[in-house]
Amino acid sequence: MAGRMIDVVAAGPASDDLYDPAAPAWALAAGLAAHGHSVRVTFPGPSEPATAVPAGVEAVPFPAVTAHVGTPLGDAELARTAARHLRPHAQVVVRDPSGLGALGHHTGHRPVVAFVRSLAGDDVPAPAGKAPRFASKLFALGPHRGIRRLEKEALAEATMVCCTTSAQRDRLRSDYGIPSSRLRVVPPAVRLGSELPTREAARRTLTVPDDVPLVAVLPPTDPAATAPAVAPAVEAYRRTRPIFTGARLVVLGTAEPYGPGITSLAARDAATIATGVAAADVVVATGDGGALDPGLVYALRAGAAVVVGPTIDLGEGASGTVRSSPLTDAGEVASVLAELVADPEARRRLGDQARAFARRFDPVELAQDLESAGALGAA
Repeated sequence: MAGRMIDVVAAGPASDDLYDPAAPAWALAAGLAAHGHSVRVTFPGPSEPATAVPAGVEAVPFPAVTAHVGTPLGDAELARTAARHLRPHAQVVVRDPSGLGALGHHTGHRPVVAFVRSLAGDDVPAPAGKAPRFASKLFALGPHRGIRRLEKEALAEATMVCCTTSAQRDRLRSDYGIPSSRLRVVPPAVRLGSELPTREAARRTLTVPDDVPLVAVLPPTDPAATAPAVAPAVEAYRRTRPIFTGARLVVLGTAEPYGPGITSLAARDAATIATGVAAADVVVATGDGGALDPGLVYALRAGAAVVVGPTIDLGEGASGTVRSSPLTDAGEVASVLAELVADPEARRRLGDQARAFARRFDPVELAQDLESAGALGAA
């Protein structure tokens, strides 16, 4: 299938930041464009041209004008504004993330693909000040119910609802009433870029000899969680360093000094993460199982032996791709590090599995998966 007109509603402008909330939408748009589709992305943001817009994708910004900025009602108003910028003859509409509030009659009878990145929280306040009568009614039963109602409106008009994990799929089925026929587990698109260097080049950048064991630590995306999450891995490294002469550790995304043999790289941009994971023999990803860290995907693409906590859900088919360990226990982490550093063959097997599995996050592969699943409509 090729040559379809696809409009994507994104949360913001294109960016080089891997962690931007709109990054998966723009990455998927690039994958769809690479398949020969006519892809246009509409989003709230500045009208200045963005250098990060992928090749073959048209960017259509609109002013984020709303009286309820930062509230659920404001998000619903943004959805209705975005809907007015959809092409009348577009054959498919993609919402990433699915957001709050329906696009409405602008979707017509065409397929609508909604990507769920998270589900309604409990602590988002209702609009402050004087609100329109429908807003007062919407939040009359409490902010959380109002959010759920807006969320359900967005999901109800989707012909296919895509979520990241099987746990999300089960919750959408049981708590939101989405039938299995409209649900699909789809990983987030993570842009490829040209930032992933060879192991040798990455080690030259970090001034690490080729024959020295190197472990990279990827902290959580929440800066407040960095110190407690990284501490067990640092202690594990200190315990194993006497066994492996000259072993090094690099901690990504923090400027905190940790002592001899440990390098801290404060930046968390794509190039820094790519360098760290490409140079490493083992990558310890300390995320807590929330939104999938794009840096973890880069580690898989680099073919590193990746260690994750037991709450990380990479989706279906991930068995044998990574090692799982309780990352809060320095002794457990030290045991896993010692085992992997001492066994090049085990690292090679994990790395080969990781590279193969990482293809599922490739925007072009994801676009093909959506086509094969019939999400884009009949040919």
